[in-house]
Amino acid sequence: MRHWQHTRALARAGHDVTVVTSYVQHKERSVPERYRGRKMVHDVEDGIDVWRTYSTPGYGRDLRSRISNYGTFAWWSAIAGMRSPRPDVVVASSPSLPSAAAAAALARARRARFVLEVRDLFPDSAIAMGLLTDRRIIAVSRRLERFCYARADRIVALTEGIRDGILAQGVPAGKVELITNGVDLEIGDGAAPTHAAPVPDDAFVAMYVGAHGTYSSLETVLDAADRLRADGDTRVVLVGGGDRKPALVEEAAQRGLANVAFVDPVPKREVPSWLARADACILPYQDNPLFAGALPNKAFDYLGAARPIIASAPTGELTRMVEAAGCGVAVPPEDGAALAGAIRSLAADREGARRMGEQGRAYALEHYDRARLAARFVAVVESVAR
Repeated sequence: MRHWQHTRALARAGHDVTVVTSYVQHKERSVPERYRGRKMVHDVEDGIDVWRTYSTPGYGRDLRSRISNYGTFAWWSAIAGMRSPRPDVVVASSPSLPSAAAAAALARARRARFVLEVRDLFPDSAIAMGLLTDRRIIAVSRRLERFCYARADRIVALTEGIRDGILAQGVPAGKVELITNGVDLEIGDGAAPTHAAPVPDDAFVAMYVGAHGTYSSLETVLDAADRLRADGDTRVVLVGGGDRKPALVEEAAQRGLANVAFVDPVPKREVPSWLARADACILPYQDNPLFAGALPNKAFDYLGAARPIIASAPTGELTRMVEAAGCGVAVPPEDGAALAGAIRSLAADREGARRMGEQGRAYALEHYDRARLAARFVAVVESVAR
């Protein structure tokens, strides 16, 4: 969504835009029928040139499949970039580092300027989570990281924590621009719940919408639900999919958590209608200093839907935002008792919870309007093109 918003903003500003992306459906780990047997496909969508390229579809948590996916996309995206008209500016988003490095090399080969968007401090995040331990891979990743930072004319960081991590690598502060994720204020608030959530109509619903993966401590949510058994009008709804979901579903069944409902992944456009059924939204993170610098896209979905946020996270960027906006409650990470207490407190004061949600949306209107943030991104690209 962020990339498409920025792309459309550049086109509306009068620029010719070419997008290079993969056609692989990573959540399903599959190649759509129309692309099978084709390494690159060129389309025009809303006046924008779009190249969709091959990358290996078996993307998973294991290092080998990720390297294969990153490497094949870097290769084919570079070829697509060479077949496109010569650009004034090449923009890349990282992770992955191989594709960002390919974009940097493409910019040099085509005598274009280079803007790098950093959405995750890789390899630092993978090292901190124990996902990357091979010293050789870490060394190569560090070299790619330094190459991308050195080649970039401007760097866009998504969070303060990412910006600080980039500056810690010795990158000049004037080279780095903070442009967070944001809220599309034309959607979200006022959306009607068009899908039947598997909960009683009068239940207080604490909802999580997002990936059921490594970073989110959804085990803590199940622990909180276990402590809420006696609260008959409270339900926990988990919407999404991911590597951890089968184990979470099994754990909930083994613990007999009848107050927990799992929902399959939904398209991004349907998220507001699901959030419309929520009375509070949960952001659960692991107790890892890495997440003190997290400000996830889910938080902006919750703000846009005018729902109070329960941030179960290390003290940092997310908890500061919740406090500044007055839009919810922050509790320690991986603390099921504290999370259950926060849910119970909001359920006991539904009007207060509603006011928190409204305060969050008002805060987003002032600080996180996606249209304004996209305009800032356009300004960054235009500044290097001159």
